[in-house]
Amino acid sequence: MKLVCETCTINRAMSGGKRVFLKTILAIGKGSERKADEPKIMLITTSNKTGTKYGVLQNINKIFTRFLDEGKATISFLVPEHDVQIKSDKIQLTAFLKVLKLVFTGDRPSETLGAAQSSQPSAVRLSCLTVNNKKASMLGSTNVLATRCVIKHRKDYPTKGFSRLLVSLQISDIKLCRLDTQLMLLPQLRSLNLSNNCIQQLPRKFGQLRLTDLDLSNNKLQDTADSWEWLMEPNLQSTLQMLNISGNELSFLPINVIYARTLVTLVANNNLISKIPFALWKMTQLREISLVSNRITAIPETLRRMRLQKLDLSSNQLFENEATVQDLRMEELTATAHSQPSSLFELAARVAINRKIPYWLPGKVPFTVLETLHRTPLCGCGQPCFESKVYERAKVVTLNCVHIILNANQQLFADCVFCSQKCSRKV
Repeated sequence: MKLVCETCTINRAMSGGKRVFLKTILAIGKGSERKADEPKIMLITTSNKTGTKYGVLQNINKIFTRFLDEGKATISFLVPEHDVQIKSDKIQLTAFLKVLKLVFTGDRPSETLGAAQSSQPSAVRLSCLTVNNKKASMLGSTNVLATRCVIKHRKDYPTKGFSRLLVSLQISDIKLCRLDTQLMLLPQLRSLNLSNNCIQQLPRKFGQLRLTDLDLSNNKLQDTADSWEWLMEPNLQSTLQMLNISGNELSFLPINVIYARTLVTLVANNNLISKIPFALWKMTQLREISLVSNRITAIPETLRRMRLQKLDLSSNQLFENEATVQDLRMEELTATAHSQPSSLFELAARVAINRKIPYWLPGKVPFTVLETLHRTPLCGCGQPCFESKVYERAKVVTLNCVHIILNANQQLFADCVFCSQKCSRKV
C-alpha cells in the first residue's frame, strides 16, 4: 500500500525546530524478502530519498485520527520517538489507515487500531519495501500533490483523473461541451475556470461543490430555468463569492443568481440582457456589478437599497434623450392592484415582510412563499406590489455606490412599481 502525501516528522526527544511539511511517499510492506520479517512503514521524502523504515508491530504508540475528515492524521512511534503528521486526501488516507489496521488485526475487523499491539504476524500479504529511481523521482514531479492545474489544450487533459488535492482548476479553449463528472469528486476545489468553451448547461449536482470563484464566460449557457438549478444547492450558495457569466448571449440575468447569498462580485458583460431582476437587492453581500455591453435601458428602483463599491453599466442603452416618464397618477392604479383576491402565497409573503421575518435564511418560510417574495417587486416605500404594473424608466435615481461607470450623456433611469397613488405622486 502506497500513499502520496505531505508529512512532517517531529522528534519528541528534541524540543524546538521548524515544522515543515514535505512531499512524501508512505508505504506499508515487509522490510525484506524473508518470510519471518515483520511489516514496516517506509517514509520517503524529497530530502530523504533512501527512505526511513519504522517498525509496526509493538512500535506504534497511538494513531490520532480526530481530524481524519480534513485529511489529517498522526502516527506516533515508540522507536524512534517520532510523530509523523500526515496531510493527504481524506479517502486515500482512510484507505491507508485501514490497511495499517489489517496489519495489526489480520482478518479480524472487530479489533481497533488503539488496541492492536499484537506481536503476531499479519494475515495481510505485503510486498517487500524497495526504493527505486522511479519512486524517488515521483516526488520531484510538478503533478504530484499539485493544488493548481491549467489545461488549455486537449492533449493536456488528464486521462487518469484529476488530483483530489486540487484547489484551483482552469479548463479553457478546448471546446468542452459537457462538464466532466470527475470535477464532482474534488472536495478541495475552490476556484474553477471553464471560460472559452461550448458548455450549454450545468447539472444540478454541480452546486454541491464549495467553490468561491467560478468563471463561465464565453460559453453557450442557455436562458432556461433548468440550466441554472445548480445555483439552488446550499453548498454553492454558502461559498460562491465571484461569478463571471460574460459572453453567453443571455437575454436576461438568471433569477437564480439571487440565491448565491455570499456573492461579492457579479460579472455579466457582453450579453443581451435588457432587464435586471428587482430581487437583486436581496444579495446583501454583493459589492461589485459589471454589466458592460448589454441592452439595459433602466435599473430596478430596489437597487437603491444596496451598498455597492462599483457598478459598471457602460455601453448600454441608458440614453438621456430617450426618457419616457409617464403620467402615473391614474385611477386604475389602485383598482388593478385589487382586481382579484390575493393568493395564499401572496398573503403569506406579505406577513413575512410586515413581521420582518428573515425569510432568506434556510427553513424560515416554505419554498413557494420564498419564490413569491423573490419575484415580487417592491414599491419605493418598501411594500411588495404583487399585481402592480411596472413603469419603465419612471424616474432618475441615485444609488448608494462608490463608483458608477456610465457613458457620456447617460443617466440612471429606474423601473418602478407603486403600491398606491400616494407613492406615485412622489415621482
